Amino acid sequence: MTTADIITIVVNNLNRGDFTRPMALGYINERVNAVCDYDNYSFMELTATAPTVAGQQTYDIPSTYKDQLQMLIIDGVQKTPLIKWVGTEAELSFSNTTTSTKPYAYWVWQNAYNVYPIPDKAYTLFLKYYGYLGDMTDVAIEENELGQYWYKLLENGATAEAFHFFQQADKTTEWEAKYQSEFKKMDRRYNKRKTTNYIPRMRVRVK
Repeated sequence: MTTADIITIVVNNLNRGDFTRPMALGYINERVNAVCDYDNYSFMELTATAPTVAGQQTYDIPSTYKDQLQMLIIDGVQKTPLIKWVGTEAELSFSNTTTSTKPYAYWVWQNAYNVYPIPDKAYTLFLKYYGYLGDMTDVAIEENELGQYWYKLLENGATAEAFHFFQQADKTTEWEAKYQSEFKKMDRRYNKRKTTNYIPRMRVRVK
């Protein structure tokens, strides 16, 4: 099922001349974000690499970041996990920021991450985190795992949103019930996967 197909189905569900494809797409993306807000699912796991700069301690966090940042530092062929600091660990260490060498720890604060000690040269950081899915567009491809495997979830949720916009309470209730049914199936599937294979991580939030 392509994104364009999902949009077409939502438009047909409404069957109104004043309901457009861009409106349907907007409601689809609202439900994608709602799913991402609900929990950290495996299809939200993202990775990125970022360089350090000699003498620079603070770096912008990825724009897609939601939760649970993990970091490795790459120095040549050596890959080393960085220790995550929370609370007073970061506060106490932040007072001694003149040390300059290979970082071994990090903490997250105000839409940025900080490494310690201050890098003495350029290193490569490998980031792994839970992030929000990008907005879907009106194209003939499956743009994420929700669109590929859980398109009924998006169809039903977007249709419920649209009927709510047009103040049709009975239809809103009907399609919201269908959405909730699909959502429970999806949540059980990924939570089961989390129970059997998931490695617990320390929870990190941008403050």
